[in-house]
Amino acid sequence: MYKNLGIITGIILAIMLFFNGMLASITGPYMSTLIFHVVGLIIIMMISIGTKNKLPNITKIPVLFLLPGVLSVLTILLNNICIPQIGVTLVVGISLFGQLMMSNVVDHFGMFGMPVNKFKKEKIIGFSIISLGIIFMIIM
Repeated sequence: MYKNLGIITGIILAIMLFFNGMLASITGPYMSTLIFHVVGLIIIMMISIGTKNKLPNITKIPVLFLLPGVLSVLTILLNNICIPQIGVTLVVGISLFGQLMMSNVVDHFGMFGMPVNKFKKEKIIGFSIISLGIIFMIIM
C-alpha cells in the first residue's frame, strides 16, 4: 500500500511542478512560490480546523524541525526557476536522481537517526540505468 502511495505522491509532485511552473511563467518564480505556499497554508489550516487538530506550542519545537519549511520554499523556488528553461520532465528526472542519491547517503550512514542500511553494489546497476536515462534526456 505504501509503495502505491509513493507512486501517487510522485504523480502529484509532477502535476504540482507543472502547474506551479506555469504559474511562475505568469507571475515570476518568487511570486509563484509565495502563492503556492499561501494556498498550502490556507488548505492545511482548513484541514486542521476540520479535523479539530490543536496547534502545538511552536516555542517548544526545536529549530532544526523548522528546516523542512525552508527546504520546501527553496525546492519550489528552484523548480520555478528551472522549469521554464529545461522543462518539467528533466527537472523531475534530475530531482528524483538527487533524492535517490541523498536517500542512499542517509541510509548508508544512518543519518538523522535512521537505521543503517549499507549501500549494496547491486544498486550500481540501477543507478547506472537511471543516470543513463537522465543523460539521454539532457542530450536529446
